[in-house]
Amino acid sequence: MIGQLPCNNGRELLSLMKRGARKAVGFDISDNAIQEARQLAEIAKMDATFERINIVDIDDKYNNYFDFIYISEGSLQWFPDLNEYFAVISRLLKEGGQLLIFEMHPIAYLFEVDFDAKKPDFDLLIPYFEKGPYHYKDGLDYIGGVEYETKEGYWFMHKLSDILKALIKNGLILEDIEEYNWEMANNESTKVLDKFPLSYLILSKVS
Repeated sequence: MIGQLPCNNGRELLSLMKRGARKAVGFDISDNAIQEARQLAEIAKMDATFERINIVDIDDKYNNYFDFIYISEGSLQWFPDLNEYFAVISRLLKEGGQLLIFEMHPIAYLFEVDFDAKKPDFDLLIPYFEKGPYHYKDGLDYIGGVEYETKEGYWFMHKLSDILKALIKNGLILEDIEEYNWEMANNESTKVLDKFPLSYLILSKVS
């Protein structure tokens, strides 16, 4: 059994099922994302369940339920308290269950502004050591690349050390970590920043 939380529209979770998982469950707070995920699962004829819920409120029936959980790009920024978030992950995983995180590097979030690397103004950068919250009103259609105005939302900066400590505190053993220069968010500001880590992979398991 595999899971993803949050799962967005489920396409990554359904792709993971093609690697051999027979069943999967995805969780997300977005009604539209869950509706699309259910439609994609039906089209793909895959045994995947999608639940619309706040991640920190996932029911205890899923405790010790998953062999593998995946966290994808742009997930951790929505959670102000990583200890609370990873406590949920830890209770959902079976003993020996694995967690794979493939996320934007915190360094990449520094450039979430209109930063011009050729004419740098470092006062514009998002502070690495200030948690936030930071707010935004611009949305992005990832498929069409179309920007639009949306309701005001908030995100939080988490240092890499914050992420690792939250994992350890909640009984997740670090098995591997690697940093990459791969840019995943199609952020124009980072395209010329080839000297910075822009994404990372963490593999851990329940102790």
